[in-house]
Amino acid sequence: MATKSIAVPETVYDRVQETAAAEGTTVERLATQALERDLARRWLDRIGREGDRRRGSMTDAEVEAIVERAVQETRLRS
Repeated sequence: MATKSIAVPETVYDRVQETAAAEGTTVERLATQALERDLARRWLDRIGREGDRRRGSMTDAEVEAIVERAVQETRLRS
């Protein structure tokens, strides 16, 4: 895997280094995991906002009915 370098403040790097050592992992692995989690959280936030926008003023029952219809249509096409 090709790697890229990023710059972080020394205080952040020191904390990452301490945490990595305490957890028996590498700075690179810990930083990669943290970035992956943050990117996933941001994606989930964006998807949640999109879902809220699409939902509008529908009730839970209305949303469940739409999902159930979509599931049934998908099963029929399979």
